Parts: sequence; C-alpha cells; structure tokens
Amino acid sequence: MFLSESRAALSRHPALKDFAARVTDFLDMHLPEPVTEESGRPPWLDLRRRAAEAGLTGFDLACARDAVPLVPPGLERVAQGLAMFLAGRRDCDAREIFSTGHGAMALRYGTPLVVQAVRDRVVDGGELAGVASSEPHSGSDLRGLRTVAVDHGDHLLLSGTKGLVSRVEEATGFVVFCKVVDPEQAATRHDGGVWLREVPLSALWLPTQTVGVLSETTVPLGLRGWSMGHLHFDNVRVGKDCLLGAPGDGRRIFDTHFSGWRLMMALVCLGAATAAIEETMDRARRRSVGRTSLANVPSVVARLGIAAAEVQAATAWCFSLLERMDQEGDVDVAACSAAKALATDMAYRAVDIGLQLHGSEGYTRCVPMEKRLRDIRGLRIADGPNDTLYSVLAQSLLAGSGPGVPLVTQRKP
Repeated sequence: MFLSESRAALSRHPALKDFAARVTDFLDMHLPEPVTEESGRPPWLDLRRRAAEAGLTGFDLACARDAVPLVPPGLERVAQGLAMFLAGRRDCDAREIFSTGHGAMALRYGTPLVVQAVRDRVVDGGELAGVASSEPHSGSDLRGLRTVAVDHGDHLLLSGTKGLVSRVEEATGFVVFCKVVDPEQAATRHDGGVWLREVPLSALWLPTQTVGVLSETTVPLGLRGWSMGHLHFDNVRVGKDCLLGAPGDGRRIFDTHFSGWRLMMALVCLGAATAAIEETMDRARRRSVGRTSLANVPSVVARLGIAAAEVQAATAWCFSLLERMDQEGDVDVAACSAAKALATDMAYRAVDIGLQLHGSEGYTRCVPMEKRLRDIRGLRIADGPNDTLYSVLAQSLLAGSGPGVPLVTQRKP
C-alpha cells in the first residue's frame, strides 16, 4: 500500500487497527476493486444496509452505539476519518456507506423522539440522512437563506427551496437549515428577503415523506452514485419537537458538524488520490519509452513525487485536526475549512496527473481516473466552494492572529 498518513494515524492509535481491518474486510468483500463508469453503479444503498448489519454505521457517536463499542471512546472522529479514507480508495460515492453521516446532527441535538427515530432508521436500519442548507439564490451564504419556518405556537410551517441537495431520493429525512420567524414577521416580507439576514439560523429534522415536501432531480457532472436535486417546501407542517437545539442554534450546529464533515470529504478525496498514485506508479513500472522504463523518466518521477508529497501533507493535516477534536474537543472552524479546500485541490491535481500519465486509456470509462476526476471536482464545491473556505482561514488569521499566536498548532507527542 502507498505509504500515507493514514498508516501513521493507525500507528499513533493502535486501538483502531481492528476497526480499520473490519472496514477493509467489508470493502474487500463488497467493493473489491475501484469503481469505473463502465463497470456500472454498485448498489450503494444496499451496501449501506449491509454496513449497518455489520455495525459500521454508528461507531462515530457514543449515543448511536451499542453497549460494546467498536471504537474506543475518544477516537470516534479519527475512526470516521479512516473509514472515509478507505472508502475513497474504492470510490468517492462509497463515502455514504459508513458512519451516521449527517444524521449525527439529529442524534446530537434532537429531542428524544427524533433521536430514537434517527437511530432506528439511519443507524440500525442503514438508511440515509440528508442535509438541506444551500439555496439557489445564495449558495452557501448561510445568512442569506430565505427558507422560513413560521412559528404558530404548537407547530411550524416551513416554506422555501433548497438545492443542490445530495441524496434527494434516497434520504429518509433531512436536516433543514432555516429561519424561524413569527407570523407577523412572515406577513411583512419585503426587500427580497434582506431582512432575513438578521434572523439567526435554526435547524430541524424533517422526514422525507412529510406532506408538502416536493423534490426534483437533476443529473450532475460527477458523484452520480447518489441522486441530486432540489427540495421544495410548501407550508410543510412540522412539530416543534423536530427542532434541533433551540431556535437560533443553527449556526452553532452547522459549524460544529461541518468542521468535521469537511475533513471527512477531504479524506474521501485523499483516499481516491492515493489509489490513483498507486495505479500510476504501477503503470509507470510496466510501461516504457523506447528502452527506458517510464518509471526512469525524470519528469514522470518528479510529477508523481510532487503529487505524493502534497497528498501526504494534506492527509496529515486532516488527521491532526481530527485528533484535536477527539482529544481536546477543539473544533477549529477556519482550519477545517482550509484543510478541506487544500485536500480536495491536492487530490484533484494528483488524479489529473495520474490520468495524464495513463495516456489515452486514462481518458476512458474503463479505468477509474475519469470518474475520480469528476467526483473530486464536485467535492471541491460541496459544503462550501474552495475559494470561500480558504478565505475563512485568512479572515480568521487577519482578525485574531498576533505575534505570539502560531499559525499551525503542533501535534502533541
């Protein structure tokens, strides 16, 4: 296996070796080779249900696990990162097979009724939880969201449109980010929703089959293993017990969850990149230019070396941040944002180099390079476009860093 920081993470946390072996065994049994577009779409949702039967969907949250934990307490985030990295080596769409995913928000912040429903369906039943945050007019600008939940005392009426939403057909429910307003505020809407920018963000759990939830699908460039589309809410009646946390807690819930989730998507892409580098190295050993092995051509060796160095550096940063979350409870929103941007950029570059060095064959549907390239391209946009994520770190440093504040926190021995 290509020497990566995932192996270094296991050496630092030997208690996770059995867990990593179980994930690898599951993938070897059900997804033994990297997916190509020509080989057809695996039964992704069925694979997630099989993972649930194997106990691989609730390990990342103490509240979702059985009495005998698969993952030692205090290593949940690192374990989830390892699972995502290993899944990405087979295919980026395998990211949904393991862990609670976006259902973690409902399990962490939901009422007992919501927690039980999500545990039964998402953890034990292997169904999927989705998230509906961005909107067509504002993208990932959370303050600009216009989906509103009008508070009628004993219930909410939800209205608005979300897109582009992943798992729009497969998810059993969605965490919806919206603005809770009273009827008087809702009746006095004006100036294109600008007033809503001052309303704090809220979150709620919404079962997909709720009356008034409408969906439409579209065909994306990549990440086609799961459906994508828009969700429309037409005066959807939602019980107050579906709120996650209190009204106005949405930004805290979003930042806490997506700081970790962005690292998970980063590690999916880095897993795909390490597989691409391994395949390209193997090809370079077998192919020749005249009497010279491709592996002895300096320009080829240099490009592969740069790709390997960049991918290992990004992987190390991601696992370092996950370890801080597990060990110290430290959620560095700015660093997690930039790490996801860096990782997906480095992964995209590595796969692009791999495709180029495969020659014309790399540009076909019979090898996994072109699918990886399309999938990673999508993950450079999902959960916040990379330019925005880099700027989050820059703004944080400009606002708060002084001469005595280190730019990078060193890993503790």
